[in-house]
Amino acid sequence: MEIPYDSPELDVILEALANRKRRGIIHDLSLSPATVKSLAGKHGLSLPAIHKHINLLDSSQLIVRKKSGRTNFIALNPRTLRLAQAWINQYKAGWGSPAATLENYISSMRE
Repeated sequence: MEIPYDSPELDVILEALANRKRRGIIHDLSLSPATVKSLAGKHGLSLPAIHKHINLLDSSQLIVRKKSGRTNFIALNPRTLRLAQAWINQYKAGWGSPAATLENYISSMRE
């Protein structure tokens, strides 16, 4: 499955992952689901601040949440992470030593 580089869905996912606090939250959720309050404490964020991050992660569909009473439970949405992984993996065939790739390009330009 080829994911276009200009996919709006990918834009939202990568924007969400561009922030280190949100990446930390994703890391924690990769280990186990958590409550919003526990994530706020672990990351040194106020409840309003963590809710901004959670809302962005939710709108990008990187997480799923469920409310039980007054407690919000958060879990990772692996489907969305697989989409980002698929986009990165489609470039894997071209990976190699950057110097070798650039050297090959320069050599081909001289011929």
